[in-house]
Amino acid sequence: MDFVDGVLVRLADPGTRAAVFDDASLAHLVEAAYDTEAMPVGPPYAAVFDELTLGFAAAPVALAEGEWMDAAGTARTELRMRLHGVGPAPLRIDALWRGSLVVRTTPARDRVEDLDVAVPSFDVDPEIEADLGSLPTDPAQLEAERRTRLVGRLRAGLHQPAAFTDAHLDRLLVGVGAVDVSDLVVRMRGQAAGATVRLRYAAPPAAAPTPRPLPFAAAVLVRDKGFSLADLLVESRLVRARAEELGLDVAAPEDVRRRHRIVAVWVVPAETFDDDDWPGGDTGSDAQRRAARFARAGQWLAREGIGLAAVT
Repeated sequence: MDFVDGVLVRLADPGTRAAVFDDASLAHLVEAAYDTEAMPVGPPYAAVFDELTLGFAAAPVALAEGEWMDAAGTARTELRMRLHGVGPAPLRIDALWRGSLVVRTTPARDRVEDLDVAVPSFDVDPEIEADLGSLPTDPAQLEAERRTRLVGRLRAGLHQPAAFTDAHLDRLLVGVGAVDVSDLVVRMRGQAAGATVRLRYAAPPAAAPTPRPLPFAAAVLVRDKGFSLADLLVESRLVRARAEELGLDVAAPEDVRRRHRIVAVWVVPAETFDDDDWPGGDTGSDAQRRAARFARAGQWLAREGIGLAAVT
């Protein structure tokens, strides 16, 4: 039995289908379906199969458009038809999956302990007069004094003052339409601007992560070694579009942010990532390099709506 048939047999059996996807693979599936930066999640993961249809062929759909006029040329009739099964061979979808992915997550209950708001004034002239006795009469010297002191005042309200450079000040001037710092100081005299806010959060509570099911819909494509990456990317877009037309999508809670409503799941041999042309595996043992390549590929494929799974 070849790789593809072996995976399909395991998917067909309710007792073995969940074991097809390990934690590393399920993490890629979650990342393809949901914004994991907005809602941090972690292992252990689990796959739930509410519905699984094996061996689905998505017939191609062609759109035919036309029009005709009556003999008098006064009435025009438009025609638009969707023709199923016309054109290239049907898309092969090895399985349609509707269910959920169980993740571990900790509810966000961050508490602010301290709030500090700094609102510096752009009017640095009183500071110059106090240090020098009066404002310099030379415009260039006055501009230099104003610029130095304004930068220092803005940096004083920042947690990383060195990160605020002259280039940042120049962008600030352009943003407000000021010719130079002197123009800004004169225009903003008596006004407060450039506020900075510092927040300090309390230490997070020692709460254990709790399991949470996230609705999941996917079209599963099983491919053996030697598949064409370019062809499979194109197939995945077509398959996802066809799955949306078939109504495969499942509703998700409002408090989570989706990345893709339907995911194309690639199930490929783990040996696929023994190829040195996959980026990411530069150091370590053979197994470590394979894992690093798999992880790197899963990240960029997730952005394309593809969940990558490797099977040994």
